[in-house]
Amino acid sequence: MLVRCWYDLQTEATQLQVVRADTAEEIRLEDGNFLLRISVDEATSVGRCFIRHLASGREAYVQGGPNLHTFIKDCLLKDGEPGYSDPGPIDETETIQ
Repeated sequence: MLVRCWYDLQTEATQLQVVRADTAEEIRLEDGNFLLRISVDEATSVGRCFIRHLASGREAYVQGGPNLHTFIKDCLLKDGEPGYSDPGPIDETETIQ
């Protein structure tokens, strides 16, 4: 899959498009809200990404080394935006409106 994202000035929202790499067909995603928490364990330089589908409560984790941290900073965060750091333990009772 190829994922393309861009900031739309008219709607003041980030747009997302997902396309199959082998056929160039657009992949339609379900509407949804997700909690995404990215953190780095400074002691081990391990980057972690926690994602929760808010409607169902289903969760997944992705883990990587220093390259994940560098990739996020260099490729995902807009220039001038503050970086990210470990937010501490995940509050399982946390809700997002």
